[in-house]
Amino acid sequence: MILLMYDPVQAHLQRLQQAAPDQEVAIAHSLEEAQQLIENAEIVLGNRYFIQSLPFAKKLRWMQSNSVGVDIILTQKQLLLDKGITLTCARGVYDAELAEHTVTLLLALFRNIHLLRDEQHAHSWQRHRLRTLHNSRCLILGWGSLAQEIARMITAMGGRVSAVRNQTGDSEEQGISIFGQQSWQAQLADTNALIICLPKTPGTHHFVNGAILDQLPQRAFVVNIGRGGTLDDQALLERVQTGQLAGAALDVFEEEPLSAAHPIWAEPRILITPHVGRSLEGPEFKWQPLFEENLARYVRGEALLNIVNYEKGY
Repeated sequence: MILLMYDPVQAHLQRLQQAAPDQEVAIAHSLEEAQQLIENAEIVLGNRYFIQSLPFAKKLRWMQSNSVGVDIILTQKQLLLDKGITLTCARGVYDAELAEHTVTLLLALFRNIHLLRDEQHAHSWQRHRLRTLHNSRCLILGWGSLAQEIARMITAMGGRVSAVRNQTGDSEEQGISIFGQQSWQAQLADTNALIICLPKTPGTHHFVNGAILDQLPQRAFVVNIGRGGTLDDQALLERVQTGQLAGAALDVFEEEPLSAAHPIWAEPRILITPHVGRSLEGPEFKWQPLFEENLARYVRGEALLNIVNYEKGY
């Protein structure tokens, strides 16, 4: 049985049924239904109710997440492993949208758009010295498909990009220098914008901390488009407040939703967006084609797309 943890539009439901004509398709409309239906499910598609219903699964072999990051699902890593469940994610589905948002944040920082709208500058017709993304040096932490799309957009605008991957040794891809674990920090002193595209794993918690931020020049910006917690938000705030860094743009935070009393709201040089790099969708979803393709692959016995490595956490 295939269990859907979401309400599909009719056309999507029909394509799923066509991909797996011999499988019954059930839809969980509540947590209670999910916990009952998952007992006989071989496949689960979608996140809603999944963690709460996972302990009731008896036949589950594959779970397809509709999220790129799976850190919340991996809080149940041992149970997933014990039950022998393959986990796949929505990696790549939102690359273009997230990359556009990243470039939007970068342009706002370089052109001071966020500052021109604050109370100090309201109704004031003044010209300012502004910087450009063109010819800037951007360092991307992470080199997955999202980072590569961000790099493509920045280089198309004349920016210079290098990146960091979780490997030893340096290399070059698509004309972009890729630095390994042992050499990447040497690039920080010449960086105009540090862009964080890291997954949330035990190894990436506060990967960008005070010691890393202190190696950036005073003119540098920081952008986090990856996952909250990979950046030490408090360390960043302190350095922007003291003028040690020029500013930042954050779409993700350690604390979400960010409380109205959080001091980061009061810092005008930090641009905040409420985790909207991937915007709201529905009833049509961008991950529908991935679900349909992966289900067809599963039925044919072919390798699934976007299998999560339980050890790496992504």
